[in-house]
Amino acid sequence: MSNMMKALVKAKAEPGIWMEEVPVPEIGPNDVLIKIKKTAICGTDVH
Repeated sequence: MSNMMKALVKAKAEPGIWMEEVPVPEIGPNDVLIKIKKTAICGTDVH
């Protein structure tokens, strides 16, 4: 598995979100890591 992943990032207090390559988070002994193949974001949730 790669140690990087794509993520939608809200890094600034301005309109928009950005797709960035970020490190895959480390999981703990009681965690699971799930690979998402498809998703959607409602435009009203971004405001």
